[in-house]
Amino acid sequence: MIVVRLLIVALLIAVAAFGLAWLFTGDRKYLGYIGRVLRFAIVFGFVAALLFVVERVVLR
Repeated sequence: MIVVRLLIVALLIAVAAFGLAWLFTGDRKYLGYIGRVLRFAIVFGFVAALLFVVERVVLR
């Protein structure tokens, strides 16, 4: 569970950094990076949730 929390913190730091980079430079590539990071986070979250459900079913 600690790994998931650390990844959430890393996700927030990455999104904030890319958001600030976009604000300072105006370069839209940073918005694309934010989209990729968020897409990865959604997929990772979905896989983690499925693993937790499978773990609960198997250990029951």
